[in-house]
Amino acid sequence: MVKNIHKIALPSLGDFYWAYADILRGIGISASAYDQRILALMSIKLLIDNDKLLFNFDYSNQFGMNDVLFKKYEGVDTKATFLNIIKDIANLGTNLNYFVQEAKYNPGESENILSYINHPKVFTVITYIEELPNNYLEMVLDIYVRKANFSDYPKEQYKDLYEVTISRMKNLSGDLSGQHFTQKSIIHLMCEIAMHEIKKNDFIAIYDPACGTGSMIMESAHYFFNKLNKNIKIEVYGQEYHGQTWLLAKIFLEISSLDGRRQGIPNIIAYGNTLTMPAFTKGITNKNSFDFIIANPPFGVDWKHDFEEIGENMASESSNFFVIKDNNKIVMPKKSDGQFLFMLHVIKLMLEEKKIGKRALAAIITSTSLLSNGTRKSSEAKIRNQIFNLDIVCSIVEQPNAMFTNTDIGSHIWFLDSKSSEYIKILKTDNEVEPLFCSHPNPRDKMRNAYNTLNISNIVAYLKDSHDQAYISKSINPKDCYEINIANEIGRKDKIMLNDLNTLEKNINALLKRLTINEF
Repeated sequence: MVKNIHKIALPSLGDFYWAYADILRGIGISASAYDQRILALMSIKLLIDNDKLLFNFDYSNQFGMNDVLFKKYEGVDTKATFLNIIKDIANLGTNLNYFVQEAKYNPGESENILSYINHPKVFTVITYIEELPNNYLEMVLDIYVRKANFSDYPKEQYKDLYEVTISRMKNLSGDLSGQHFTQKSIIHLMCEIAMHEIKKNDFIAIYDPACGTGSMIMESAHYFFNKLNKNIKIEVYGQEYHGQTWLLAKIFLEISSLDGRRQGIPNIIAYGNTLTMPAFTKGITNKNSFDFIIANPPFGVDWKHDFEEIGENMASESSNFFVIKDNNKIVMPKKSDGQFLFMLHVIKLMLEEKKIGKRALAAIITSTSLLSNGTRKSSEAKIRNQIFNLDIVCSIVEQPNAMFTNTDIGSHIWFLDSKSSEYIKILKTDNEVEPLFCSHPNPRDKMRNAYNTLNISNIVAYLKDSHDQAYISKSINPKDCYEINIANEIGRKDKIMLNDLNTLEKNINALLKRLTINEF
């Protein structure tokens, strides 16, 4: 007689989030602060489960240490022992490949990034541990041992783990505002546009000036690696202002893999404000420069507190930005939106690369306002005019709405190429003849649309075609161009058809008139 065998369901990450959230709720922690505490210990656990740190969270098994080591850290209870371990975490033994970097790229003076797990600008893990009663701490450790096990977590999904966590925490707290993540299909489109030049390389250096947890540079690295020769060498670089996401970027890059075997992606991720203290003003140390720059800078970020410092930098001979002047006066973007500053930073890097004879490529996501807001005399229009006249903008794609979580804001992708272009090719994906997007296979929040492989292939084909395609793409002469409204330039099918009918009517009337004249 065959017995019924019931599979035991393994705990999911969702179980982990809910269990830890229940504990935090039980001790009175605000829901808005859940993510900080969960991510703090998660960052350590990720390193442990990927054999980067040589101890674990199992306090009942002496944290996986031998008797000699355990006696060194043993306290009067679990909390005291665990605190001793955290304070000395860097000396427990590591197996790190690309985690350590020069101190100048870190929040403080130390090259040892493990020390920043408890840094005031990052997580302050010790504070999160001390606020827990001892029995609650043991419950938290149990959750990480039994539910948050990352040993078998798919390596290719590590770059998405932060988004999964934040989305879960936002749902728990009821706050669905905040960070907006760039979906993979957008990144794939941005990479594919650059493919014609990148595929010639045997080495690729990718840079993101506002990298967050590094998801865009990681996805770009994966895309190029899978599309090109698997022996290609790829390094990624970025800068991030928020300490927690900076540390997570370093961790995700350390435990991720391009080929499924070798762990880690070579990287340098600088901590700090790219607009006031950019870490890569001269490209990469001991190397030429970046091959591909990809960015989705924050929309509408106020930078008025940095106005004087940025203004002084623009006035210097060694400015970190491409400086635009009008009657010898520096033109500054409006203080309520720093998007143009990121673009001017990227353009400066590209022009420096052009000076040494290297072709530079970039893809930058912006809000739709950056392309058309402001009168002809406004600072925005003057900046656009100067950028257009550099012949560095090769194409601009207007994306459909609903491409991001938590917002359905409209957006553009600017494709920059230091090889001079005589015109700017504009393209509208949400057109009425051949929509170049599809429904997202896994819609979430307000993100409902995406690009499939065919969409990306068609978009690239339209942008590379020297001829204009009615209703979809058009070439714009950048000379004396202060703004571009893609919807007005390409138009709607029904309006264009109406114009065609008017033309046809005029032609018919002219023909009838000639016939009448000839008849008499």
